[in-house]
Amino acid sequence: MKKIIFALSIISIIISSCDKIDDPIPKDQGSSFSLDGETEYITDPSLGISNSEQLLDLINSNSWDSLDGYDNSNRRFIVLEEFTGHTCLNCPIGAAEVIRLDTILGDQLIPVSIHAGKFAEPKQTGDKYKSDHRPPSGKAETYATTFNPGDAYPRGMVSRIGGAVTPVNSWEGAINAIKDDNPKAVIKMRNFYSAASNLLRIDIEIEWLETLQEDYNLQVFVAEDHIIDWQLNITVDQPDYDHRHMLRKIVNDTWGKSLNEANQGETQKIQYILPLDPSWKANDLESIAFIYDSDVTSYEIIQANAAHVSE
Repeated sequence: MKKIIFALSIISIIISSCDKIDDPIPKDQGSSFSLDGETEYITDPSLGISNSEQLLDLINSNSWDSLDGYDNSNRRFIVLEEFTGHTCLNCPIGAAEVIRLDTILGDQLIPVSIHAGKFAEPKQTGDKYKSDHRPPSGKAETYATTFNPGDAYPRGMVSRIGGAVTPVNSWEGAINAIKDDNPKAVIKMRNFYSAASNLLRIDIEIEWLETLQEDYNLQVFVAEDHIIDWQLNITVDQPDYDHRHMLRKIVNDTWGKSLNEANQGETQKIQYILPLDPSWKANDLESIAFIYDSDVTSYEIIQANAAHVSE
């Protein structure tokens, strides 16, 4: 276990400005601080952190294990967001395609399984499909109505290109069309996890490799792998289905946080601090961060990364 000690001097407290789509730090998303003049620390409101002294105490009073994300300095990483639900009889076909593509692409592909819509609703009676796998606060429903208004399942998006879902058989072609693109930015990630307190610090550093005219947001998710539960699989009610890459938490609100202007060579450092649900398995969790064009006519993700929470 490593105990991370930060400088006791406090440089400033940063209050952020407006986002392109959403407020960068909505009222229910905690407070923003700077401890070193470089990194913006954003704390979950449930932690009750109201000043930088409390933040330093939280960091220094816990022991943290750290795991790094992948190297995407020479590659464009791709996010595959799949819309699904446990009573969708054809959704296991989509999940199988995600797994196949993930096997081919490896760490370059970041799958996210979004449980939303009518097929994700928990059943109120009986012993099947009672779990609610939808992320809290209805944010995934906003994604579904924005990107999948026809309520078709299974459907998915490859790096949100086109701003709408496409059928399963189109995903591989869309991936192949962009997988050799030169990256426009680098996202370095490191997770700090305190098992004793079940706290996660998601440390993100963005470096722009090009100067870009568009406005970009940073989106941060937490996903959990290997959740065993009911799934309607064609005509079979399967009690031991392995749900993969399930979106558990949207860390920085529905549309993320506005980033600084994209100027070549400049960097931006952000760290999110949040508690984890005790029912989640830390060794099956990963944090996911991606940069996307915040113009509502685009939404395209230009770079992404992921890091495991615990070994």
